[in-house]
Amino acid sequence: MKFPFFIARRYLFSKKSSNAINIITLVAMIGITVGTAALIIVLSVFNGLSSLLEGLFAAIDPDIKVVAVEGKSFVQNDSLYEELAKLPDVAVLTRTIEDRVVMQYFDKQAVPTLKGVEPNFTQANDIDSSIYVWDGKYTFDERNGIAQGVFGQGVAGQLSLNLNDNLNPVEIKVLNDEASSMTKLNQAINFASMYPSGVFSIQKEYDDKFVLVSFDFAKKLLNYGDRITAYEIALKDPGNVEVAKAQISAIVGPTYRVLTWYEQHEALYRVMRNEKYVGYLILTLLLAIAAVNIIGSLSMIVLEKTRDIAVLKSMGATAQAIRRIFFLEGMLVGGIGVMVGMFIAFAFGVAQDRYGLLTLQGGENFRINAFPIEMRFSDFALIFITVMGLSLLAAVYPAIKASQVEVVEGMQK
Repeated sequence: MKFPFFIARRYLFSKKSSNAINIITLVAMIGITVGTAALIIVLSVFNGLSSLLEGLFAAIDPDIKVVAVEGKSFVQNDSLYEELAKLPDVAVLTRTIEDRVVMQYFDKQAVPTLKGVEPNFTQANDIDSSIYVWDGKYTFDERNGIAQGVFGQGVAGQLSLNLNDNLNPVEIKVLNDEASSMTKLNQAINFASMYPSGVFSIQKEYDDKFVLVSFDFAKKLLNYGDRITAYEIALKDPGNVEVAKAQISAIVGPTYRVLTWYEQHEALYRVMRNEKYVGYLILTLLLAIAAVNIIGSLSMIVLEKTRDIAVLKSMGATAQAIRRIFFLEGMLVGGIGVMVGMFIAFAFGVAQDRYGLLTLQGGENFRINAFPIEMRFSDFALIFITVMGLSLLAAVYPAIKASQVEVVEGMQK
């Protein structure tokens, strides 16, 4: 292997009779360098966005959620609750109630989802850290004898809430489950009042949807009795989610659906994953185009070094050894390009993470103002293998042509 590598290195870096060969080789290296750097940066941005979304959703969504297969609620089962709480992988088990309500504040109206949560709800997620510090706090304690709730930013905006208004609470209306059997309107609708204690901001879908209240308040207002909407579970080790899901499924049986975090957001996760794959494929095609230059440069080197190849064969070099020389030369071109590209991508990733070089348009309205980036070893390894594979394929034709050079004909060149 040392002999073919020595010859390949000499052919690559030695002065050529035609500058065109050097130019084509340099273009191939630059193309691979740029393609490699672009591919790593794009995949790292997708990783960053994916992790950002997971973190945002994790502020209110559990690792595992148990819901009814049919209907929006089910009867609370104390023995089932205790059995789930005793599972070794379960860190926090909490119950929630969700239903749509109508809210009114002066002349403003909104139709959010009221979510009743237990005191340990904040142990299952980071919702309390998402409360705007300058917009109240996370608490359901009564104010002036009236319950309080935490509003999503979008809902608060629709109602034009004033958190410091101690005279005018938000009015809540919800249709009673038994409304069809009631004759009077005031009996068919449940009424309640509530002050806003704080405003949370996670991401638009949730900010426009949820108002959090205490579990008992939601239970009474929605007339749920002994029914709940879901068991929400935080795991000690989220990486053990599939094992935990199997254990929980075996306990709850077929009348319940056990949803992991990814299954709760399956459509979003699929879109993010597909976009990453499409980005990889498109930029890999650009790398393939850059690798075509390797075919051109190696083919021209074969023509220029025909006499040298004949001499090597006359000295005992086999056709396999000649092919290996040009395979190695192609991989040297690709290897130099990919290593420089990975260094550039790594340097850019560090700078982007530290200084936020690429900013998000309108970033002042988000929790971040620059593109998030997360570099992973698996992406570097995948791209290295991809580039080296393309370089090896590009070297096949020139290597075969070189191995077919005849000694007598080659010496006459």
